[in-house]
Amino acid sequence: MQGVDDALKGLSVKDIVNRARNHQKRFSTEQERVMKDIGGFVVPNAFQIPNEIIDDGWLQELSGAELKVLLFIIRKTFGFNKIAGDRIPLSQITEATGLSRVAIMSATAVLENCNLVRVIRGATEDGTRKINFYQLVIRHDYGKKKK
Repeated sequence: MQGVDDALKGLSVKDIVNRARNHQKRFSTEQERVMKDIGGFVVPNAFQIPNEIIDDGWLQELSGAELKVLLFIIRKTFGFNKIAGDRIPLSQITEATGLSRVAIMSATAVLENCNLVRVIRGATEDGTRKINFYQLVIRHDYGKKKK
């Protein structure tokens, strides 16, 4: 019989999600105990998501791609205490979200139009593209009642 460590060796987050989506047979009780160390979240190692995303309905209205891009931008800015924003290569967003470049650009345009994200597009004088600078749009009416 295969040992628990052998059964879980090389298991990635992608494997866990695919297994769940395909309704494959559950792990044994012993394997599930070991899985708790692989799956789940390490709470102290976290970043904050603005409450408005949940409370104001953005979670319900944004598409999956738009939400993925927004969460990644939040992670790369607020998550690294870069409140003013950060330069994020498109390749990093692609790798982290699994989205195509076209899907990312489309999602980013929606986030900009919703006034959630500001993108300062980088380019040199000769037109060469540079890494874009992403900022979350921060309101300054914290603690005030909404109209």
